[in-house]
Amino acid sequence: MEHTRLVAAGEKFFAIVGRSLTAFIVIAILVEVSSYAALNIYGRLHRDPLVPQQSPAYDNEKWSREFWAEQSTFWSKARSNYLPFTVWSVRKWHGKYINTDEVEMGTWRRTVQAAGDACKKTTARKVWVFGGSTVYGIGTPDWATIPSYLARELNADSSACWEVTNLGAEGYVTNQEAILLMQQLKAGRRPDVAIFYDGVNESLVGGFSPGVPTKHWNFDAIRAKFENPETSRLSVLKVTYAVQLIAQLKQNDSLDQYPTFSSSELAAKAQATLENYESNLRIVRMFAKEYGFKTYFFWQPVLAYGNKPLVPFEQKLKEARGPELGGRVRRGLKAVYEQAERRSEASGSFVFLGHAFDDERQPIYVDEFHLDPRGNKIMADSIARVMRLGGGMQ
Repeated sequence: MEHTRLVAAGEKFFAIVGRSLTAFIVIAILVEVSSYAALNIYGRLHRDPLVPQQSPAYDNEKWSREFWAEQSTFWSKARSNYLPFTVWSVRKWHGKYINTDEVEMGTWRRTVQAAGDACKKTTARKVWVFGGSTVYGIGTPDWATIPSYLARELNADSSACWEVTNLGAEGYVTNQEAILLMQQLKAGRRPDVAIFYDGVNESLVGGFSPGVPTKHWNFDAIRAKFENPETSRLSVLKVTYAVQLIAQLKQNDSLDQYPTFSSSELAAKAQATLENYESNLRIVRMFAKEYGFKTYFFWQPVLAYGNKPLVPFEQKLKEARGPELGGRVRRGLKAVYEQAERRSEASGSFVFLGHAFDDERQPIYVDEFHLDPRGNKIMADSIARVMRLGGGMQ
């Protein structure tokens, strides 16, 4: 009799647990479905009218709609590739317009017509191009990146034989690029020319967030995963629609995650940023002297600096961020860019291109930092011009 009561009690207990678990699962599914619907509605109501897809730069291109569809999918689905010491590398992706290829040097963005026809008969002179997402080519197809245009420009002479490799990765600063160069040299590979195209990431990391030039993008988040592994175990929750919705609402309500610097603090950070940048340049030059290759350094243009005549989209884009956050970003960029312009004039150790578009009346920018194909071609032509002149930077 006692046994029968125990069995009945056990069955009742497990029945309750089963019903509770079923109810929990049903509620969780309903929350996810509701959150998914809310996210879509929120996205439609708060859609940024100044996303890159709205740039007039591609208005006359038949391929633009298809390209932006692929670029959007790339942003949402591609995941960065881990690389020792530089923390991350480029995202692995293969599509019609955006491709990363696995080559001897690793996995990097494809350079179209990387080598000239003359290279079929002679050994190619190798050009490595280092930089962040602007070198990688966010917002442009494979054929319209700065390295792709540079390859065509350098090989315009039928007797020329240059092979250009795109070593740009989203978010990279010269700290990571110098390490990447060192790793390639240690592996026994050598360039004939190494080009560094930077500025935006140096300025944002040093003058905005985290505000320390010797760090990198997402420093606090990446450090937290290492120092607080229990937090990373819950990272799976971040992919749920409910958590994404909460994060979206919090992001729009709070700017506490971004630091605010006084004018004197910004001036000090700008100086520290350029000192760190030029220290990296000196290290790269030491590598160049030891391994026998030439170096060229360029500080890139950005929408928030210079005197480019802005088309309406660019003008709105320049003012697109919320007043407070936008002010912090622009103040940080301006402080570092002013320091970079002064340093370039004083030392001649790098070419400042912050005013490269001052006379360009056509649309150039697809967002605050990235250029359309025409802008990338202007940059590639500027780099090739300096290479032909020698520039005294070797």
